[in-house]
Amino acid sequence: MINGISKLQDFVHEHRSNIIVLADKHTLQDCYPLLEEELLHFIVPYGEGYKNLNSCEYIWKKLTEMGADRQTILLCLGGGVLCDMGAFAAGCFLRGIRTALVPTSLLAMVDASTGGKNGVNFLGFKNYIGTLREADYTFICTEFLKTLPYKEKVNGYVEMLKHGLISNADHFNRVKYLFLKDNETLNEQLILDSISIKQEHVSADFRDNGIRKRLNFGHTIGHAIESYSLAHSEENCELSHGISVALGIVVESYISAKKNGLPESELQEITTVLQRIVSSVEDIPTYESLEPYLIKDKKNRNDQINFSLLNKIGESHHDFYIGEDTIREGIDFLQELR
Repeated sequence: MINGISKLQDFVHEHRSNIIVLADKHTLQDCYPLLEEELLHFIVPYGEGYKNLNSCEYIWKKLTEMGADRQTILLCLGGGVLCDMGAFAAGCFLRGIRTALVPTSLLAMVDASTGGKNGVNFLGFKNYIGTLREADYTFICTEFLKTLPYKEKVNGYVEMLKHGLISNADHFNRVKYLFLKDNETLNEQLILDSISIKQEHVSADFRDNGIRKRLNFGHTIGHAIESYSLAHSEENCELSHGISVALGIVVESYISAKKNGLPESELQEITTVLQRIVSSVEDIPTYESLEPYLIKDKKNRNDQINFSLLNKIGESHHDFYIGEDTIREGIDFLQELR
């Protein structure tokens, strides 16, 4: 992982004859000019609704038309959706070409940029088709965040909060003020610390068979809410990944208190931090609405729904199989917070 826009510009200048840039309409306008080179490029539509195999087929077609070969570097310039999908498409094209990830959103920097999980949604289920393959190059350039709307920053704040919740109480205590204080400044070191927490889990368990599963905290419920919203909302009106995971964190914190000893005082603290996000959501889906997505979660085993849960703020464990009644209680708890 390489930090700084100048390092990215040097890389682009050195490899410009081999680079093809994958962007969306926003990053082409706001971020591409910072590369300071005229490169082969094309765009894909923006948004979670386009994270599918149809978009991958389009990427493969464009790469073929542009004469991409095994020396080509696909530079993915965008948020988490684009980085996930672009890295997956690059890994399949010609049985694998080099990939450079240049995340332009806070969420992509602290999540999609590291860990090697690449893929697309399939039949309405999150990230059902994909690979585990680390990018060849990753650049973290906080200069791109200057163009990011506040609501997009919140998506990243939620992921950073989760990193603190599962393994570092001090990190949680620093990140929570991004939610509790208006105009709280996000510093670069906080971003790098969050990336480091994820990297520690990935390096210890790249294949996602043990400790890495703890990064899924908030995501069992969160992914179900996100998938439901994507299927039942008008285009561009669905809940974002960050908002969905924030709701998932609340539910899974409640389950942690019921099944894994999370102190009630810490459950209250977590809900207080996320109260503004919860209050902003008009309709919380019912258990019945979420069940089709929960039972198809990739982490499940023997038809049992799998969770990672908190022991306390800053400490967690994985592989808890939780029954329907407790999940219902957690969703009821979330609905009552509104």
